[in-house]
Amino acid sequence: MTDNIAGIGALERQVIEAALITTRPFSSSEERSKASSSLEQWTSSPGSTAASPLDTSCWEAYINIIRISFATSHHSSTSTHSNEPSETNIIEKIAYVTSPSSKQPPSANLEQQIQREANGAKLLLLTLFCSKIRREYIRLLREHVNLARCVFEELLTALLSFGDGSQQQPNDNDTATLMRACCTAVAAVAVRSSSQQCLNEGVMKMILNCKTSIALSLGINNGTNHVVDNNTIRPFSPTVSLILLADLPGEAQSRNDLPTADIEALLQMPFDATNMSAADAMLDTLQLSIGGFINGGGEMQDSLLCLTLKSLRKWAETCKSITISRLMETSPSNSTTGNSFLSQLVALLSSQSEQRQWSTAHHAEDVIIQSANVLTACLDNTSDFCTQSRRSAVSSMLSSIQAPVEFLVAPLRNSEMHLWEDATVALSNLASTLAREEMEDISTCQLQGSFDLIQLLLELQAHPVHNVALPVLEVWLALQDIPTSDRHPSLATPLYMQLVEVILNRIAFPPTFVSWEEELEIESSDFDEMRRMATDVLIGAYYLLRSAYLETLANVVTATSSDDWEIIEAALFCLCAASREACARVKSVANAVSSGRDSPVSSDGNSTALGLTQLVGSICSSPASSRHHLVLSGMCTFIGSFSTVWASSCPPQSVLEILAYLASTIPTHAATEAAGKGMRLVLISVGPKLSKAAASPGADLSSYNFISTALTQSMEAALSSCNATVMENVAEGCARVCVQLKDSSQTKTILTSVAMPSLHRCRSSLDAISASSSDTSSGHAASQVESATQTLISCLGVLKQLIRFCDATIGETHVLTDVLTAVWPVLKDISTNSNCRRNEDVLSRLFDVHSQLLNAVPTLIGPHFKDIISFIVQAYEETFCASALDYVSAAVESFDSEQIVVAAGLDEQGKSALFTQLLSHIYQRTFAYVQTKGPSECTQVIKAFFEVTQRYLLFCSEALCQCPELPSLFSLGTACLTECQGEIDSTRSALVFLTQFIGWKSIHLPATKVRVLRNYSSTIDNLLLQHGETITKSCIGGISGGAPQILWPSLSECLFAIMLHIISESPSGEPNAVLESWLRSAMTDNSLLNNSQNITSEIGTSTIQILCDLARQGLKSKPKAKMVMIDFGKIAKGETTPEALQAYL
Repeated sequence: MTDNIAGIGALERQVIEAALITTRPFSSSEERSKASSSLEQWTSSPGSTAASPLDTSCWEAYINIIRISFATSHHSSTSTHSNEPSETNIIEKIAYVTSPSSKQPPSANLEQQIQREANGAKLLLLTLFCSKIRREYIRLLREHVNLARCVFEELLTALLSFGDGSQQQPNDNDTATLMRACCTAVAAVAVRSSSQQCLNEGVMKMILNCKTSIALSLGINNGTNHVVDNNTIRPFSPTVSLILLADLPGEAQSRNDLPTADIEALLQMPFDATNMSAADAMLDTLQLSIGGFINGGGEMQDSLLCLTLKSLRKWAETCKSITISRLMETSPSNSTTGNSFLSQLVALLSSQSEQRQWSTAHHAEDVIIQSANVLTACLDNTSDFCTQSRRSAVSSMLSSIQAPVEFLVAPLRNSEMHLWEDATVALSNLASTLAREEMEDISTCQLQGSFDLIQLLLELQAHPVHNVALPVLEVWLALQDIPTSDRHPSLATPLYMQLVEVILNRIAFPPTFVSWEEELEIESSDFDEMRRMATDVLIGAYYLLRSAYLETLANVVTATSSDDWEIIEAALFCLCAASREACARVKSVANAVSSGRDSPVSSDGNSTALGLTQLVGSICSSPASSRHHLVLSGMCTFIGSFSTVWASSCPPQSVLEILAYLASTIPTHAATEAAGKGMRLVLISVGPKLSKAAASPGADLSSYNFISTALTQSMEAALSSCNATVMENVAEGCARVCVQLKDSSQTKTILTSVAMPSLHRCRSSLDAISASSSDTSSGHAASQVESATQTLISCLGVLKQLIRFCDATIGETHVLTDVLTAVWPVLKDISTNSNCRRNEDVLSRLFDVHSQLLNAVPTLIGPHFKDIISFIVQAYEETFCASALDYVSAAVESFDSEQIVVAAGLDEQGKSALFTQLLSHIYQRTFAYVQTKGPSECTQVIKAFFEVTQRYLLFCSEALCQCPELPSLFSLGTACLTECQGEIDSTRSALVFLTQFIGWKSIHLPATKVRVLRNYSSTIDNLLLQHGETITKSCIGGISGGAPQILWPSLSECLFAIMLHIISESPSGEPNAVLESWLRSAMTDNSLLNNSQNITSEIGTSTIQILCDLARQGLKSKPKAKMVMIDFGKIAKGETTPEALQAYL
């Protein structure tokens, strides 16, 4: 713009225009981004770091901007017919001449629009200036004291423009926001203004100024003027004074140049001129304020009372010297009335406050919130713990709960009546904190009002609002820490019986609940959090009540009408919450009985087992279809949670009935997963019982038939759910039962029976895929193929679980012999089906099954291995499915066993040749694929490939070292450190391989493999010599900002492995010139360190020296070396200072 405006320099105008562009709603995103970046850059540099000089021109420009921003703060509401708004300051003039609306005819709307735009720019500039003050003002005060004083003067002048007492508070939102921002800036300067004699001089002078201002507004001469510097301190309005007081503690805490102890001293050390600490002066000031405004008299008085309480809250939350004991003391400002802060706060939270005439409901609610928060903060501050003054304060509050004062009770009643949720939450926090922090005294009920507080907390625990009920749970946990012998009798069993009922009703679903998508009353996150937090309380209740706890809840489950389903479901949850503890009690009784010892807890344990078995019998005797779906889910969870009780206390027939009941619940969608988990737990627990019963002398073959039928029906029910997780859970449970059986023929027969439903479904799915794939034009056929494919994937998952958990040999044969005979044709047909070979999900699950077979029955798989590996390689070439490489990893590890080598018809030389050829072929295909796609596009393949090479190093090192592609393979690993662009899994996999390959001497390997690697050590040395500098740069560059922080430990290990290897090979045991060259090159490579401006040459040199010293000490120093590199990375990110390295020198 070319419009000339007097009284402003070019730099200031440029800054103001950038601020206007940033805050105007009609600016384009590109304009806004450019303007915002320029403002941030201009404000923050130079001068932001100790090494760069302060930019005084930036400070001077901000001073000028503040001066012109508040030269005219109040605007006329009458419009004129000139070309710009009337009574405007310079920023508003600039806003006018740069606005597209300036060509419109003058109007009141235009003037308001320009004023809003100007206010937005002022607020942004004030915010940026405040950030600059926090960063640089202390240095400015030290190096340019006159300029620093000028900053303070201009901010004070700006603050005075909002009124000096005649104008009590701003009359519009924009002005109020600007006033608060200006107060924050003044507070930021005050907490950073100090002298050599007094660290808190600025804080104290500001507090005393505020006290003088408040006293003048109340017509009181408080006698503090003699300590106030009249050249810098001027009276503010009460509103400004109280906002300033509220901002001071937060700004003090923002001083990152001071340790925590000095920040606390800033607020608590004595000030020579008054012999008072900042906290003392603040309390004296606020006591004066609350005494003047507590009795009301209109909206202004109510507003100032709220501000007073807010200021007190912020100081109480920050300053350790403001305790509940301190609030009992009478300050000098209130010595005539004798009312302490505590008595005034209690009055505001009692029936007396209801009699006061509040100007607005908002002020009435805010007073409750702020008063409660003040007391909560002071009670949380335990620096006066165990003192008589604290005990007196607590006693005073407790006794005030009763009528007629009704402390807490009256405001809670009032808040509930007016639906003031925030006030109710604040009162709940206060009541909970009072009880939690003073539980030792309250639990005895010797202090008057203790029992009333407990009853109030029970009411709050039942409150429907989440944030009201949640904090009360901490009270019961605190009470649990008090031995019952030290409590009043009413706070033991009677209270906890009542508490269990309250929690049961509080955690119940709403009666109208259908689903979380349709629920409007409560949030699912709140509901889950309440149940999670209530669990510990319920466990404590069980420990106190024992079998009475379970009996009470069991009665709720059996006696409650099915119409009240939510209560039944909640009771089941409460039962499950204590399941681990109850099961332990039953188990301890069973152990005592089996060892012939009688236990004092036997009676309770027997009652527990009897009650639970009766309840599960009642549940299983009623049809599942008659239950609400959430109750059904809860019952399945209950059955699974107490599975060890059924194993010890239920006869085999009852166990089979429990399994049948769980199978019947699986079709109910909401209960499917719970039933699957429950069935898995029951099967795992009851396996030994069923096995023992079937093998007992009096048992016949029908016992095995019952087991076979139960397991097969369970598996079929799981398969019908079409839920892969449920299928795999049940498959695991069935497999664990089968391996417990002592009769090998029966085990194989039952296991085959369990596997057959999955095999039949696999076969049916294959037929459906083959039949439907020929019709490529039909949407229905495509849908059938998709459905059949998903079924096939799920059934293969079942077979994987059955094989995984049947890794056992009974007698001379493996239990999977018959299953393998049945499953092999199916696996072969899947591997030859073209549609299956094109589907990576099917292939992945098929490879998983083959991997499990290789691990479980290697000698049975050995004869087929060459055919399998040929299929795996072909499938990999067709799809580059990472799971194929996972199978290769499993094969390399399995062939470390001599048994499978012999079973495959190989000797050691033949094995080495086979796996050398395999690695060479896989590398060639992988390299070509990665080169075509780009490393960042095939990270899963890279991850799987380097996991293969790591397995080769550990289990087949000769094949790795003999591989002709080893140099290229090593090069690929080096390149992937940067080419994977920080992708975590692939980069880490390459790092692990390189680290172990380079540092092979440091890993624990059998002697035969050590000899192999020693024979090829010159090859490893040559590879390191070729690529060591690149790897070193990749590691240091990654830690200095080029890689995610989660990779730093792996990068550090790789770098240290290089250093350790070279130093160990050096005759003198010292770093040689090559290593030092690599490290110096990495530390001085600007292309690596451009991510960080914090790594100087001195830091790089120190880091190299520390790492070399640690490497000389050997492998034992690796943890410390990793810590050094992590600190190096933090220095690069600016998260810590270079001094962190001094600890290692």
